[in-house]
Amino acid sequence: MRCTQGMWNLGWPHHWHKRVSFAETITAAENDMWARPVYRDYVHCEKHEQCDACGATRRHRSCMCNAAKAETCEVYLAWRDHPR
Repeated sequence: MRCTQGMWNLGWPHHWHKRVSFAETITAAENDMWARPVYRDYVHCEKHEQCDACGATRRHRSCMCNAAKAETCEVYLAWRDHPR
């Protein structure tokens, strides 16, 4: 049953949770202060919010952060550690 169609047309609230639908690690070459190339890893994620009750999605967005910050992101870690 959909969240917006409850008994007697009262409606049920959505239960939104953030999810990652896709993520990848990208290595980028940047210059240091002496113009030498430095290679850094970044994590690119495609995120959205999904209702646990009906499966509806909203707020699709893309984000990119360095690998160290990605290791502290709960949403990314849940996606990475989930067996497929």
